[in-house]
Amino acid sequence: MTGGAPVVEVDIVKGLKAIEEIKVEMLKAQWAMQEGSLRGSEEEILQSLADLVALSYLLTRRMGFDFSKLDRTLLQRLEEWKVEDHHKVETQWGDISLLLSYLAPEE
Repeated sequence: MTGGAPVVEVDIVKGLKAIEEIKVEMLKAQWAMQEGSLRGSEEEILQSLADLVALSYLLTRRMGFDFSKLDRTLLQRLEEWKVEDHHKVETQWGDISLLLSYLAPEE
């Protein structure tokens, strides 16, 4: 066995551990958002939502994808949701169109 093999194994284990830790943090952020909603705390809700967005990007990177790939996938999903009228938020409030125009403004 070469001296480099254990380092690679350790790096893989560290990478897997980081992925699991990020997933746990995402669950904590979801819980915190729920708690903030129950308390009516705008600050807690927004911090939790920001955590979910940031953690999604960090998890994307740890899983070997570029941030831009997540962005493209998000835009595709929103287009699909718009057509499907996901949770009726498009027909009732136009939220998906509004989000699409915010994320990818047509110039």
